Amino acid sequence: MPQTHFTIAIDGPAASGKGTLARRIADAYGYHHLDTGLTYRAVAKSLMDQNMPLDDEFLAEKAARSVDLSRLDRDVLAAHDIGEGASRVAVMPAVRRTLVAAQQSFAARSPGAVLDGRDIGTVVCPDAPVKLYITASPEARARRRYDEIRLNGGSATYEDILNDLRRRDARDMGRTDSPLKPAGDAHLLDTTEMDIETAFLSAKTLIDQALARNTHSKR
Repeated sequence: MPQTHFTIAIDGPAASGKGTLARRIADAYGYHHLDTGLTYRAVAKSLMDQNMPLDDEFLAEKAARSVDLSRLDRDVLAAHDIGEGASRVAVMPAVRRTLVAAQQSFAARSPGAVLDGRDIGTVVCPDAPVKLYITASPEARARRRYDEIRLNGGSATYEDILNDLRRRDARDMGRTDSPLKPAGDAHLLDTTEMDIETAFLSAKTLIDQALARNTHSKR
């Protein structure tokens, strides 16, 4: 019997390359892709647009229930202030429960789905046949973010970006609800000295092996 869907869970800290890799994998396999970080950014933007506080869990949960996964505009949601707001609402258990339920529904789409974020392999899709944890040194991640901002015509300092990433890492890894950490059965890919093509080929090998096992088990 043919498989109905196949889920790939990708986790890692900010600017590790997980989003780029996730989009590349989704394109290669014809799977749906969801950057779950955008769902938290959408909640923050909704609150900010209405001049509502970012520390009110009731209002944040209400905003989370109205997030449309098909209308997540990466360009709009990429704004720095929205990212800061997202990291504040992301620590709220009620917001996380609401968005995780939506993300789990997305993960069940056929023929497959690639989800990237910070708790995909541990919370959202703990049974995913492929789990990847993408990491890189804070310095390498800050350099990538700095280069990206400059390339897009923005202004920033490397030191500010590095400090911001370290603060975000501490927040993500230290939160009580769904902290950022690799799943016990996740494959670690350190992209500090690795380009996207090498990372993709490494991931593809693992995915193809899992797909072969999945197909065999269905026979």
